Amino acid sequence: MNHYFTNNSNIKSDVREYKVSILEDTFTFFTDNGVFSKEHLDFGSRLLIESFIDNGIEGDLLDLGSGIGVISIILSKKYKRHVTMIEVNERAASLSKINASKNGVDALIINKSIEDGHDGNYAYVVTNPPIRAGKKIVYKFFEVAYNCLADQGELWVVMRKQHGAESAIKEIESLFLNSMIVKKKNGFFIIKAIKNAK
Repeated sequence: MNHYFTNNSNIKSDVREYKVSILEDTFTFFTDNGVFSKEHLDFGSRLLIESFIDNGIEGDLLDLGSGIGVISIILSKKYKRHVTMIEVNERAASLSKINASKNGVDALIINKSIEDGHDGNYAYVVTNPPIRAGKKIVYKFFEVAYNCLADQGELWVVMRKQHGAESAIKEIESLFLNSMIVKKKNGFFIIKAIKNAK
């Protein structure tokens, strides 16, 4: 089950597409074996999108562990904002480029490990982190997010309670002075953290 957050070219390719109806719009995504949530939009990502959408967006967006680009493409299309995606899985990153173009989104897709870090000055970072990669990697997502956010920038995370959401919240609180649980549903937590000005 660890293939979606690594590069495994031995997995047989089977490119297909699925549609997502959300926010009074329909999106088309190309998908393949060896990527996260390859059959449909997963519940956690949908909840993150729906929770974030009420927030509004004023500034550029970074999606960490973006998979095939579903979260950031939908948000970018809704708000007509540039999006940057970072994804370690080469197959998923390639599909993100296709999906961004297919849905008319201005996007930069970077195929690299989160452990390599990233620089930026983003207004928002969103992530549905790869829980199966382990706590060390997941917590690295939070660190990179903090470093990439502008002052008053916001981190939005979805995590399931049984996958360590409560301990992840404590880790987020060690980095961000201002954090909160925006929503809880079916065992999933939507966490928002704001980077305070220095």
